[in-house]
Amino acid sequence: MITSVWRKHCRLALLAALALSASPSAPAQNRAGEGLSESVVQIPLARGTEISVLLSQRIGAAPSTAILLFAGYPGILRLREEAGLPAFGMGGNFLIRARRFLNTANTFTVAVDCPQDQWNNCGDTYRSSAQHAQDIQAVIAAVKAKTQASKVYVVGTSYGTVSTAFLAAALTGHVDGAVHTATFTDPNRRSNAHGQPMATFDWSRATVAQLFVHHKDDPCGATRYDSVVARKGSLPLIAVQGSDNASGPACEARSPHGFVGREQVTMQAIHDWITDRKLPATVGEP
Repeated sequence: MITSVWRKHCRLALLAALALSASPSAPAQNRAGEGLSESVVQIPLARGTEISVLLSQRIGAAPSTAILLFAGYPGILRLREEAGLPAFGMGGNFLIRARRFLNTANTFTVAVDCPQDQWNNCGDTYRSSAQHAQDIQAVIAAVKAKTQASKVYVVGTSYGTVSTAFLAAALTGHVDGAVHTATFTDPNRRSNAHGQPMATFDWSRATVAQLFVHHKDDPCGATRYDSVVARKGSLPLIAVQGSDNASGPACEARSPHGFVGREQVTMQAIHDWITDRKLPATVGEP
């Protein structure tokens, strides 16, 4: 059921979308929420802290599938409201900047922040813990109470796939599937480097449906394409090809690691697998 707060953000998002459509020169990053009604939902947790999510829905739609998004490192969005509108960090992350492409007539997105008591790190220990799974169960319950969601998927990118890997195994009966994009497979062997549990992780531990989505030219040493191919077992993989205007460090969001220039086709492939189990071998142009 849509609350008055949701309706307020729907009106504000509509005004913003109209303003952006009238200004074709608006920067692409400012269009991340175009056409969406969005609100920050703060969810209290039993241990006395809270976890916040950015609830996004296509204006005028009534979707029934929730897609929980787990951004890359460090995954700390610091979600809040400023001047009555959602505000957050990590806006350049692939899943965050391209979220509008996963908001359709039948799907909507829920960008998940780290709990406030994890804002100093939100690292491997938390992401691989039973506590993390319990926190996401609380998120799922709150989202279902506020929306028409009957199905739930988790989607992570880069370091966010530490979360989706463990959640897929822990939340049988709570989620309908998991999508791992730019999957962490080869963490730096230094003891203080993040992603250590993924060096030997076995995704077959999970019984829910899973999909890998990976750029063939991912330049990041921690997320090598050939490692995903070698380690995925019988799980399906969609390969992404090509990029436009790639720039920045290898493991950052503006390289092929972050599907730069291929955001829409990548999100479409994820959407089509979630809704219809479509499985093209590759998407994008070489």
